[in-house]
Amino acid sequence: MINRSKKRKHLFLTKGVHLVVPAKRLPIHHAMYFEIADGRMIFLIPRDRVTYIGTTDTPYDGNKDDLDVSQEEADYLLRAVNSMLPNINLGITDISSSWAGLRPLIFEEGKSASEISRKDEIFISDTGLISIAGGKLTGYRLMARKVVNRIARDIAREESLKITKCRTLRIPLSGNSMGSHREVRQYTDQVSASLSSRDIPEYYASYLVHNYGQQTDIIIGKLEKMRGNNPVLKLIKAELEYCLAEEMVCKPLDFIERRTGRLYFWIETIESYYEEILMEFKHRFEWSEKQFKTEKSRVLKAIHNSKNFI
Repeated sequence: MINRSKKRKHLFLTKGVHLVVPAKRLPIHHAMYFEIADGRMIFLIPRDRVTYIGTTDTPYDGNKDDLDVSQEEADYLLRAVNSMLPNINLGITDISSSWAGLRPLIFEEGKSASEISRKDEIFISDTGLISIAGGKLTGYRLMARKVVNRIARDIAREESLKITKCRTLRIPLSGNSMGSHREVRQYTDQVSASLSSRDIPEYYASYLVHNYGQQTDIIIGKLEKMRGNNPVLKLIKAELEYCLAEEMVCKPLDFIERRTGRLYFWIETIESYYEEILMEFKHRFEWSEKQFKTEKSRVLKAIHNSKNFI
């Protein structure tokens, strides 16, 4: 069956680049958002031991599976920060990591990349296929709710059923029974003390709690059976074992990039321990030597791309 659902509107992809620098080079305690000379808005966001900078907004029609950050894009963001905070004087060598993403905007005739709406839209084809486009990654749950509610309304109307409202907004995410920032702080302090007693730097506590909530207890519980004399490596292995068992991690990039963000926000740990991480995957999934080399090349490429510019 042909839906012909693309007959009216189409996507317009724009590229957004982010840079990561050590917090000591950009020491802010709260997020900043400011306008620069060309009218665009730039943000600075502190995250544990780094600060990240964003973002560009340019039309993109290249390879969607192989995004690189250009020297021009990096320089653009650095100039923006230095114009706002002239005493900081960031340079290209201050960048510890970077990444780029694509925004699936809905094309609007006569508008520039920055002017096109970030709102999502639902489209229904003549055959009843429901599609949603536009929006932003941070709004994916709201977008999902819109689609599910639309389907529920249609079913209720056709079947004369009473459908209750979506309840997911009130369902806690796994590993989170904390009800306030104070409780999060108290729990983080407990984790910090537990890590310190195992010779693991206390600053890992914030990273673990922000990533895993109270499931951090499970990761710490796995530390005792991890072999070796390096406390930090033992923690990474415990974290990986948890992610393999509970988080649907299947490939090294799932772990270092998509689940933990270490590739961007703590890249030095990946540079130091990627071999050990790869060996854990090899043993778990019984990789051949060829598979191991393939995954290793992907990890090394990801590290290179995050630190170098085209």
